[in-house]
Amino acid sequence: MERYGVEMNEREIAEFLARQGHGVLSFGGDEPYGVPISFGYDVLENRCIFQLVFSADSKKRAALDASVAVSLTTYEWNDVDDWRSVILNGSLVSIPNDTPDAVDAAEIFAECASLVSLSVFNEPTDELDVEWYELSIESMNGRESPVRESTYE
Repeated sequence: MERYGVEMNEREIAEFLARQGHGVLSFGGDEPYGVPISFGYDVLENRCIFQLVFSADSKKRAALDASVAVSLTTYEWNDVDDWRSVILNGSLVSIPNDTPDAVDAAEIFAECASLVSLSVFNEPTDELDVEWYELSIESMNGRESPVRESTYE
């Protein structure tokens, strides 16, 4: 069976994640649910940091309550011969607010995530719950176009 693209090594995946900052986080379950999301990649701990925002009737909260197993897909496409993608699988682990770990998470997120405004939500910001999570990575796979010149060296 022919594989699509060239496999990226762990260093290449880490460097891509560190500068990408956004992707799609997918929750499994009876009704799969995926959301575009910003993340910060912690190179030292090999984890992704998320600031999850929940409204009162959040589908994201319901999906997370059903299962902490998730998949993060992030990619870059410039043209047919210049693309790369990374898929991470693992579980989301809560980082309690008002702890040193939450401060560390906020710093990683601020440095590496593609930031967006809370205006994407229809509720006033004081009615939203904001929580920190890390993706404990169990598997990672990265692929890139076979003819693109590597920018990692």
